[in-house]
Amino acid sequence: MSDGKVTDIAEPLLDGIGREDITITDIRVTPLSYRPSDGSYVHECGPVVLTKVDVNVVEVFTAQGLVGIGPGEGRLTGDVSCLVGENPFDVVRRSLANGLDVACWDIIGKAKGQPVYALLATDTTPNPQVHVYASGGVMWTYYDRGDGKPYGVDALIEEALRYKALGFDTFKWRPGTDWEEAEMTPTKLGDICRKLREAVGSDFDLGLEKKGYDSWTFDECLEIAPIINDLGFLFFEQPMGDEGPAQFEDYLRIKERMPNVMLWGGERFRGLSEARPWLEHQVYDAVQTDCYRLGVTENWRVARAADVYGVRMVPHNWSSSLGTMANTHLVAGVPNGTMCEFFMYPNEFRDGLFKDPYRPVDGMITLSDKPGFGMELIDHPAQRFPYIPGPNTVANPRFPHAWERARAREEQVRRRYAA
Repeated sequence: MSDGKVTDIAEPLLDGIGREDITITDIRVTPLSYRPSDGSYVHECGPVVLTKVDVNVVEVFTAQGLVGIGPGEGRLTGDVSCLVGENPFDVVRRSLANGLDVACWDIIGKAKGQPVYALLATDTTPNPQVHVYASGGVMWTYYDRGDGKPYGVDALIEEALRYKALGFDTFKWRPGTDWEEAEMTPTKLGDICRKLREAVGSDFDLGLEKKGYDSWTFDECLEIAPIINDLGFLFFEQPMGDEGPAQFEDYLRIKERMPNVMLWGGERFRGLSEARPWLEHQVYDAVQTDCYRLGVTENWRVARAADVYGVRMVPHNWSSSLGTMANTHLVAGVPNGTMCEFFMYPNEFRDGLFKDPYRPVDGMITLSDKPGFGMELIDHPAQRFPYIPGPNTVANPRFPHAWERARAREEQVRRRYAA
């Protein structure tokens, strides 16, 4: 990043680690896809369905035999061959594509013989016991699919109770399929919230996110906020997106109507320079920047700046175990690391990419003390998950017109807050 303040925040981390003589010899990017073999969806949420999940595995090879792995969001752009011959300890000082930065941190940890989380904990005691929450609620529908399974609030309750039985203490969900088709309103959703709260009990935390592939309007937020406040929800997540400072006043008004509910957001931030105004004005109570998008270095900078303003770090983590790998180490290594999202929708990338993936036990992931991220890819991942070209998101065939309507609403929200 070009922001001088960003560089200043990073120096104690990078200078304190020191440097080893390591040389990059090659970089490999492998695209992978997961699609359910039975033709079902991985999301049935808002006005759309998702037919598959795509990820990239980034591998960085060195002359010393150390190999780093990381996630790639979308296709890596530009010629990365210019990094051949470079030292990973120097490379992370630059603004890199996410997967390259993560992979270089894997190498740095291996070269230093320490887990990444220990290297990130410059002036704090790292905590390898990472609290994770169950993130789902993208497969319950307002309509009967005709498959004999629950739908509506019954399906949502069944999902929440399943996670509670697995030992999770927090469940975040999205507010169902298309609202217009279901004649849904915030007040009606509030009735669903009440039934869910009654079913899971007062000892189980709940979080509500933005509509899937749609946006809450400001008026809708004002309507639902006092309802989830009275029901003891833990957080409300970026209901109107992260559009910029023009949103601050409205978001603060929403917070006034839910004084006991945290407002979380920031998964779309591109770096600290974009996150900083939100932190300074304390709009979000927790920032959700993600190593999958930003890499470890920039996300560490965001976390340390957030800590200055008393803002928690709770990374967004939605695509694969590659993201879980990096994001849990970040949470473990920063003083304001609070929780990490753990995705629970149908997706074999959750635990199918590594020989020994991180798995939650009673809502906690225990990180190993192995050097780097301590993870090893399965043999021949491209054979197990061959890449499938083409888009993964399409309009729900039950109401194909609804996605355009949702896009129009999101555009209205963006225009409301356009600079």
